[in-house]
Amino acid sequence: MTRNITDLKRLLSPPARPGGLRWERGARSDNLDHLTRGALAGIVATGFMTPVIAVGRALNLLWTPPPAQITENLAKRAGVNPDEDHVAFQLVWLAAHGGYGVVCGATYVAMRPILPRATVVAGLLYGGGVWTASYIALMPALNLYPSPEEDSRSRLAVMVVAHAVFGVSLAEVERRLAHRS
Repeated sequence: MTRNITDLKRLLSPPARPGGLRWERGARSDNLDHLTRGALAGIVATGFMTPVIAVGRALNLLWTPPPAQITENLAKRAGVNPDEDHVAFQLVWLAAHGGYGVVCGATYVAMRPILPRATVVAGLLYGGGVWTASYIALMPALNLYPSPEEDSRSRLAVMVVAHAVFGVSLAEVERRLAHRS
């Protein structure tokens, strides 16, 4: 009977994949390493997606980058009226965007075991999920950014491509870091 239960558990358990978090005793240090690796991959991937937004701006497909608009709206809620052209504000929104990328990168590592094995596919799905969660759900719900129906199609297109770049970059950087450790 015990053997049958063990066999059933093995059958029902997802296959072990590198990068996933473990929940058994003594796994705390490994989990911290995984989350740190994901966070690092997240900031690097944010660095790769930011030029996509800059190119969209240069092509007049969007004016204010969404992370800047979100940061501005947060500042206004806090009673601060930021000067969007000031270097300090530019640094703040870039830091906020990087911080969001760090959190998304750490979350990616936790979710990696349920994503497809192919790195590019996993990255595209995850990047699309981040865009969906952020721009369809979270930011509009918090009144920090308009819903897609209220946004311009060109800005939507730039941000979807930017998040595809983010997801693929994140997945590839995390994969390379995992193989180094």
